[in-house]
Amino acid sequence: MPEDRIRRKVLVGGMLGAFVLLWLRTFSLQIVHGDYYRRLSEENRVRVEPIEALRGPILDRNGDVLVENRPSYTVAVLPSPWLDSTLALLSELTGISAEEIKRRASAQRRWPRQPVKVKRDLPFPMLASIEERRYELPGVIYQIEPRRSYPFGDLAAHVLGYVGEPTRREFARLAREGYLYGELVGRSGVELYYERLLHGRPGARYVEVDAFGREVRELSRRDPAPGAKLYLTLDLRLQEVAEEAFGDGRTGALVALDPRNGEILAMVSRPSFSPELLSGVLSEDLWERIRSDTTYPLLNRAVQSSYPPGSSLKPLTAIVGLVSGIDDEDFVPCCGSLRFGDRVFRCWGKHGRLDVIGAIAQSCDVYFYQMAEHMDVDIWAEYAEALGLGRPTGVDLPGEEEGLIPSREYYGKEWAQGIMLNLAIGQGEILVTPIQMARYVGAIATGRLVRPHVLLRVEEPDGRSFSVEPEVEEVPIPPDVLSVVRKGMLEAVEGEEGTARAARVPGVKVAGKTGTAQNPHGEHHAWFVAFAPYEDPTIALAVVVERAGCGGAVAAPIAGKVLSAYFSEMMAGGAR
Repeated sequence: MPEDRIRRKVLVGGMLGAFVLLWLRTFSLQIVHGDYYRRLSEENRVRVEPIEALRGPILDRNGDVLVENRPSYTVAVLPSPWLDSTLALLSELTGISAEEIKRRASAQRRWPRQPVKVKRDLPFPMLASIEERRYELPGVIYQIEPRRSYPFGDLAAHVLGYVGEPTRREFARLAREGYLYGELVGRSGVELYYERLLHGRPGARYVEVDAFGREVRELSRRDPAPGAKLYLTLDLRLQEVAEEAFGDGRTGALVALDPRNGEILAMVSRPSFSPELLSGVLSEDLWERIRSDTTYPLLNRAVQSSYPPGSSLKPLTAIVGLVSGIDDEDFVPCCGSLRFGDRVFRCWGKHGRLDVIGAIAQSCDVYFYQMAEHMDVDIWAEYAEALGLGRPTGVDLPGEEEGLIPSREYYGKEWAQGIMLNLAIGQGEILVTPIQMARYVGAIATGRLVRPHVLLRVEEPDGRSFSVEPEVEEVPIPPDVLSVVRKGMLEAVEGEEGTARAARVPGVKVAGKTGTAQNPHGEHHAWFVAFAPYEDPTIALAVVVERAGCGGAVAAPIAGKVLSAYFSEMMAGGAR
C-alpha cells in the first residue's frame, strides 16, 4: 500500500512538473518572446518584394532622348525552406544551373530578404513557361525591371557611359543608401558621375503568401520615385556629324565646346563600344574579350588619354615670347634647320624670314627654336598652366587625366636650354588631353578660361529644376598679345600659305593651328585646334588622330566638317 501511495505521488508530481514546464514554455513563447514570434509569423505570412526605381532619362540640349528605359522581365528567388525543391525545375526553365543559383544566393547571404536575381531580360516564351508552372515554384518571383536603352547605339558612348551590377564591396556601401541587391548602377560616363541624380528611390510590394510561399494577394504597395531627368550640353546633330567625320577605323578623339561657358557640344572617342551591350550582367567571355582588347574601346581618349601636342602648342610659345619681350627682328631666316650647341634642330620646310604671325600660319619650327633660345622654361610652364594645360579641367566625367607640363624642377640636374627648343614646338615630355586643348584654344580665342561640363540642366521628379552655372576665369595675358596670336591662327586657315586650309568654312572666318606630334611607337599623331567665328568665337575644338600623320591633312578636314555643320545649323535657326 505504501508503495502505491509513493507511485501516485511520483506520478502526480511528474504531471504537475510537466504542466509547470508547459506553462512556463507557453508563457515564454506568448508573453516574454511574443512580439518576436509574432513578427516572425508576420514575416512568414507577408513577403516584401522590392520595386526598382526608374533611372532618370538623359537628353541632349534640345530635348532629344539619348538614354531611356525599357521594361524587362527578371526572374528571381527568395530564400526559403522550399528553395532546394524548386531549383531543379527553375534550372530547367531558365537554363541556369542549380549550382549557379545556389552560388548567387550564397554570395547574397548578408542580405537574405532581397531577391536573388537568376536571369534578366527574359524572353516572353520563357516567362510564359514560368507563369504556367507558378504553383510548382514556391519562392520564385518575376519582376518588371527597367533596363537602359540607347536609341542611337554607340553615339556619344563615352560621354553617356553604361550601367552594371556593383561588386559585393561596392554594394556594402550602397546598401546603406537604400540600394537593392543586384540593382544596376552607373559604371562609366554620365551614368557613373551623376549616379545619385539618376538613381531614384526604390519602392516595395507587400504580399500575403501561403504556407508554401505562394502569393495569395497584394496587401499594399509603396511606389518607387524615379531619378532626375538630365539635359546634357551635347547637340545630337553635331555629335552625329562629328562621329561621322571622324570615321571608322581611326583611333583618337574630338572635343567641341562653347568657349564662353564651357558647354561641351560634341565629344568623340574612337574606338567606341555599345553601351546597351554592356548595360547588364556581362558574361565572363564577353568581359574577357573587352578586357583583352588592345585598342581599349572603353577608354575615353578625350578625357583619359594624353598625347604630345606637337605644333598645336606653338601659339603658347608665341604668347610667352611676346610677353617676355623677345624681338623677332633679331631672328635669322628659316633655311630648314638651326644649329644649337652641337646639335642641329630641323624644320619641316624652308620658310625664309617670318614674323610671329607668319610663323604661326606656316608652323615654322626654326622660328620657334630661335624664340626658345631666349625663353625661361618656368615662365613658359606658368603660362601653359594659366591656359589650362598640365592640370585637370574639372570636367564632369570620371577618370580625367591631368597631363604634364614640365618645369625646370622636373628635369633637375638634367636641364639644358636645348630641351626648351623641343618644348617650344610641343615635343619632348609634354602631355596634354584633347579636352585640355579644346579649353586652351578657347582661352586664346576669348581671353577667358572655362571649366568644361556636359551637364546643362536637371529636372527633378517633383518639378524642381536647376541649371549649371558656368565657371570662368580671366587669363593673365595682355589682350594685344592674344590679338597677335589670333591673327597668326587666322592666317593658318584663311591664308594662302597656311597649314590648315582644309578647315575652311565658306562664309565663316576660322582660326586654328595644326600639329604633327612625334610618336616613338609608330606614325605621328595628327592634331588640329581651332575656334570660330574669328570675330566673336562661339565654338572651340580640338581633334587628335593617333598614328595618322600630318595634322593639316588628317585632323583639319575633320574639324572643317564639324564647323560646317555647326554653322549650317546656326544659320538654319537650330537651337543652341
